[in-house]
Amino acid sequence: MSVATPVPLPTPTRAGRALPFFALVGALGAVVVFSALALWRSEPAPLFWVTFGYLFYELGINVLLVVAAGRGIAQMRRDAGAGTALATPKLPALSVLIAAHNERLCILDTLGSVFAQGGVASLEVIVASDGSTDGMNALLTAQYALDATTGASPDGRLRLLALPKVGKGPALNAALAVARGELVVTLDADTRLAPGALHALAALFAGEPTIASAGGFVYVRNAGPGGPWIARYQFWEYLKNFMWRVGLAHLGVCLQVSGAFGAFRTHLLREELGGFSGRSLVEDYEVIYRLHERLRRAGRAYRVAVAPDAVAFTDGPETVPAFLHQRTRWFTGFLQTLWEYRHLVFGKKMGALGHFMLPIKCVDAVLPLWGALSLGILLAAAFGSAGAHPHGGSAAGWQRAALALFLGKWLADVALSALMWRWHARLFPGRAGIPPLRQQAWFIVTEGLIFNWFRQLAVLNAYGWFVRRVQKWHQPRWQHAAPPPPAAAAGSGN
Repeated sequence: MSVATPVPLPTPTRAGRALPFFALVGALGAVVVFSALALWRSEPAPLFWVTFGYLFYELGINVLLVVAAGRGIAQMRRDAGAGTALATPKLPALSVLIAAHNERLCILDTLGSVFAQGGVASLEVIVASDGSTDGMNALLTAQYALDATTGASPDGRLRLLALPKVGKGPALNAALAVARGELVVTLDADTRLAPGALHALAALFAGEPTIASAGGFVYVRNAGPGGPWIARYQFWEYLKNFMWRVGLAHLGVCLQVSGAFGAFRTHLLREELGGFSGRSLVEDYEVIYRLHERLRRAGRAYRVAVAPDAVAFTDGPETVPAFLHQRTRWFTGFLQTLWEYRHLVFGKKMGALGHFMLPIKCVDAVLPLWGALSLGILLAAAFGSAGAHPHGGSAAGWQRAALALFLGKWLADVALSALMWRWHARLFPGRAGIPPLRQQAWFIVTEGLIFNWFRQLAVLNAYGWFVRRVQKWHQPRWQHAAPPPPAAAAGSGN
């Protein structure tokens, strides 16, 4: 069984001056402290304005994202129309990298979806088994007749790297070190590709030499009728977020290419960026910050793009504890990354990314605290006592005003969500795996009333992870995977 040589981890960029970051986050922290004091002292007027500020900011960001998405979609349509008359460029060779730990239950379905892809010039798949102990290695060896020494299949399309438990970033780097394709595509072990997904991704890079990285559209697979209610909320969340990324990519400020299904130019990722970080809980998120910083400081023309026709489906967490754990890890990783790259906020040569997008991310770092306080204010307004207030004014009047703010924000969010769903339906009519609106309407309408508060709970927990510097995580399916058959356990190679 092939064992890859360890790959050095990328060297973190030296943090320069970060005074703007501290000033911005400090000001937001002061708002949170002021909000907490107002809530503790039951002062209705400050509570109203605190609530107004939070809801106004959230609504403003939603409007901004929808407007950006609209502009990005319009540009995408223009590009599609212009491209119909051009000759199809030669497609680059692809290397699909899958870091997998104890994924015996889903790895064959994922690989089947990859090998069923058509329209790809050259394709290899490298599975980096990250200390698997569930018989996955033996299963792949038997299924694809892998060579016991090299880990390669007879046709050379699949290679298995049997690694000790090193973590996802280093496992991806081990696969990256031996990748031969012009593009590397990262794919989660539980994510399946729709037909034509790899062709659409490769064609995007072939047609745009400046594209450094691009992600496909990832949908939640287990959100159909009868699926877990929390997965159905996630389906809508994913759809909306990927539509927003079309707009952010159009503005040149996209900060995320999902590791579940994303692509990079191999030379750029391996030689110039140094691969994925082994210190981050969100290696796919961190590497995009590093990409932006290094290419902008070098004065290079580049794009981080979205390929809407490159479609994949993944499984969302099916229980509340699993969801909270996933989102705690995600937000902890976000805080880690923002802290590591805090010097980019209002940084030179960072353009709109440093002067617009990263300040928004600084607000997002503190926003969950503000949101939790706003929920407390909402509950106090709904169930608090009315009548005259010792600090002046009618408490009942302030309560009605606060509730009216929440109602207005909710109605505006529903209207914006309806617009996003309509745009998606018009762009991708009949796309497989998308439930009809009648099955999804309840989850769209109640997202802000129910689902958002579960996200808030997770990110509040993430502050504790961030302070404690938690680095390890697990998938629930690793814990509950069926034990391997005796033969597979004996020859697992782990």
